[in-house]
Amino acid sequence: MGPPTLWQSFRQIIGRAMRETGQAMDRVGVKTAMLAVTKHDFYDDPVRFEDHLSRHRQLFPLLTAGRPVVHPEVAYIAPCATLIGSVRVGPGSSIWYGAIIRADACENAESFKKTDEEILAEELETWKLPEKDNRDDSLTGGGVYIGENTNIQDACIITAKADHCRIGNGVTVGHLAQIHSATIEDFCLIGMGSIIQEGATISRETLIAAGTVVTKGQVIGAGELWMGNPARKVRDLTDKERERLHYQSNEYVTVALGHQGTMQLGGNLSESMLLSQGQVDDSQVGEREVEQIDSTSISKESVPVAASNP
Repeated sequence: MGPPTLWQSFRQIIGRAMRETGQAMDRVGVKTAMLAVTKHDFYDDPVRFEDHLSRHRQLFPLLTAGRPVVHPEVAYIAPCATLIGSVRVGPGSSIWYGAIIRADACENAESFKKTDEEILAEELETWKLPEKDNRDDSLTGGGVYIGENTNIQDACIITAKADHCRIGNGVTVGHLAQIHSATIEDFCLIGMGSIIQEGATISRETLIAAGTVVTKGQVIGAGELWMGNPARKVRDLTDKERERLHYQSNEYVTVALGHQGTMQLGGNLSESMLLSQGQVDDSQVGEREVEQIDSTSISKESVPVAASNP
């Protein structure tokens, strides 16, 4: 796909202007609503209504690099996570707070012509990149593919500048870890602060210890423990340790489901969501007398998120 035409550029400018105008009106509306006061009962003090507002863009499409596609049954995408360009996230996976996943250095404008279902069906068959000598100087990379029941934890950075970045099923990527154009097979654990460099391959059920640096093109076998800078093999994992890798990824799916809906009223869950999660039963609904959350009222009592921190 060539550069955008004059008409496409014009539409982009007009669209951005309209969006910024809408954001300005939204800010005025929020400030106006904050001036309202209400009473729950005659003995309550007046309460200021403050809406929890976030304009952070989780999904960031790019005209030439494509758009992020998230499976409808994904466990959780944090409100402050960022997915840029050709990123695919499978069912049951979770992207946690402050994580950044970038696939912005590729040519995949064709994704805008396809539905989400068509794109998700192609995940296993990633598009073939041309040889590096034949690539455009500014667009050389691939996409980021994240499988099922995988968790990308807080402040991780995942990129695909040199090639596709493939992360399999049931993978745990610890806080602050970095993965750059590498392949992570199923049920691996990438420790906190680790760096996986371009072209590296981490085979199935392998544990990369915290702070480990896996160098470019390095291939790590299945069921092994690696650590250090540069990474070196320490030993093989026991059967119990391998089972633990499966258990941990499944537990993160449960934790992620508990974080769904945290943007409602600044982190408090609605009664209907608590019912669906099994946190309260029908008999408690009348007792709690939780009002419907809307733009003009708040609930009688705030209901905290019933989930443990990851």
